[in-house]
Amino acid sequence: MSVDRTLAMEYPDSARRLLQAMETMPMKRGKRAQLTLMLGFVQAHQDDTLAARASLDRAMRYYGRYGSDDERAEAWYTYAKAALRLGDLEEAIRGYTQSAIFAEKALDRESRGDDGQRKRTEVLLVAVYHTLGLIYFEQGYDAVEPFAKAVDAARTSGNATQEGYSRFMLSSAYCADGDYARAIETLAPLVGACDTIPFRYFAQMVRLQNLMFHTYLGDWSPERLLAARDSVDLDEIRTAPLSYETAVSEDSQRTFYDIASAMIFQRNGQLDSARVYVERTLDRRSELHQGNVGLYNIAAGIYHGLGDDARAYGYMQQLVSAKDSLFEAQRGAQVAELERRYRTANEVALREASLRYRVWIAVLAAVLVVMVAVAAVMGYRRKLRRRDEELNETLALLDSYRESHDSLTSRLDASNAREAAVKRLLEGRVAAVRDIAATCYLYGDGERLSAKMRELALSPAMLADVVDMADLYSDRAVTRLRTEFRGWPERNYDFAALVIAGFSPQEICVMLDMTLNGVYTLKSKIKRRIAESQSADRDLLLAYFA
Repeated sequence: MSVDRTLAMEYPDSARRLLQAMETMPMKRGKRAQLTLMLGFVQAHQDDTLAARASLDRAMRYYGRYGSDDERAEAWYTYAKAALRLGDLEEAIRGYTQSAIFAEKALDRESRGDDGQRKRTEVLLVAVYHTLGLIYFEQGYDAVEPFAKAVDAARTSGNATQEGYSRFMLSSAYCADGDYARAIETLAPLVGACDTIPFRYFAQMVRLQNLMFHTYLGDWSPERLLAARDSVDLDEIRTAPLSYETAVSEDSQRTFYDIASAMIFQRNGQLDSARVYVERTLDRRSELHQGNVGLYNIAAGIYHGLGDDARAYGYMQQLVSAKDSLFEAQRGAQVAELERRYRTANEVALREASLRYRVWIAVLAAVLVVMVAVAAVMGYRRKLRRRDEELNETLALLDSYRESHDSLTSRLDASNAREAAVKRLLEGRVAAVRDIAATCYLYGDGERLSAKMRELALSPAMLADVVDMADLYSDRAVTRLRTEFRGWPERNYDFAALVIAGFSPQEICVMLDMTLNGVYTLKSKIKRRIAESQSADRDLLLAYFA
């Protein structure tokens, strides 16, 4: 039986039992290394990290010593996929890079070799560069180079389908860099061939991608954008399968059409339509990543254009929070990548220095063996010392960066604590005002103390504080009432603020010097006016008067 990567990913338990049941003694060393590599791949998909790393390292030691370039390319590709499954991103990038290097070497040597093996290596090279581009794109790095190499490799191998997918992602990388004209130029061959693409959902994504690029560039009029949008086949978007052969669309919620529509309607000034599409997209978003964080910015711009600055501010806060989350994740990966690069550079430099000194000693050993050996050892130690000092300086810079990050985090925590303290203080003041009002209602005909308490509860300054705090802790509901229902008496707004703050009718009649029947009558009147209005916040405001 043959255990391949597909079986290992879909049924890792069965694949592991099959591999462990094989008799390895009659096998040659190459077959045993292949079995060990696949076993490590299966263990990685079982989340058995320690066993997976041991198996993968043992197999890669063999390929590093005895494998051909073709075998090393395939082995490094499998190793990289396993590392990605284990969550070791930097090791996965290193594996894919090594796989690409050995695949290119193999293709250079196989110009007159086996056509079948050459075809497999060409397909592998396309997959490696395409996967590298996807990793760079997801992490926010510059993904233009790997996707461009994937397009060239697919064109060389004659794989038009894979060339189309890589070209689509290359145009996305140009768009991420802000080069919209280059993105449109790169996508143009796919746009012209949309009617012949077998993967129908992908064909519609190409059309929508082209619309978004022209929207960013601003070279098409709104009328042309809307006409091009109308030509998109909605039936294929809603019903076409999201996969074709080995290709699978990541747009599982089918939101790409809604995103493009929101952008086009926003540019055309049709903000109500744009709002519908962007809200639908945000509601169906299942995860946060680098590609969809810009939706909050689009939504904020739409609501700002509609005059709803409160909602726009809320979306901008979500945008900042999302970018901070992504930045923290990317910064951790960048710090790890920086450490790996410095350590790798140091190891390479040490190996090169060691090789140079060994050659030098071998050439001059016949003349001055002792003198050359002493000089070489001293120079080698100085080289090591300098490299060690450089590495220490780099690590010190990294420690300083981490200390700055910890200081910023502590400042944010202190700011949150101060905000919580202010909130508790304001809530305590509201509670005190309510107690004064209730006491005045129960003992309003009492002595001078009751009169003084009534004076405090009914003072304009106290009432203004209550109105402001009610507005603050009800998501600016009083401000919305003033905006939506202009021309009301000021007393009505104060009355609504006390209702929203949770004051009882008895407490309100004391605060505003009204009768109890007057309180119930005014509350019904305001509730009826809100219910009969066409306000966008009608349901939210009615909830306070329920």
